[in-house]
Amino acid sequence: MFEAVQLNLWCDDVERCAAFFRRLGMPEKFRFPSRGEPHQIEVEAAGVRIGFSSARVGSEFFGIATSPGENMEVVLWCNDVDELHRRALDAGGAPVASPADSPDGRLRYAWLRDPEGHRVKLVQERG
Repeated sequence: MFEAVQLNLWCDDVERCAAFFRRLGMPEKFRFPSRGEPHQIEVEAAGVRIGFSSARVGSEFFGIATSPGENMEVVLWCNDVDELHRRALDAGGAPVASPADSPDGRLRYAWLRDPEGHRVKLVQERG
């Protein structure tokens, strides 16, 4: 029934937000327009696309109310939360909660915000 899954994050600065995720190792898969200020950039990780859409374009061209914000979070499952957390901060992320183990010791996780303020959760399964 479904062919693919994609999340879209509304951004004030599409390039800045996409650059953050590219620096985490997610390759760019789509950009529109190909020159000038981007309206949409998409990256991919683990078969899921994350799109970064211009909030201005969404409001002006599509007539839908859009704003960057905290209404959702991107969860990135990884094999080393501490390393990815460090890389994310170096890439321009803002810390929210430092890496910690879950009470049952099954997971390690951390939270941060990307440069546009979207909440990003990093999660690692413990063996």
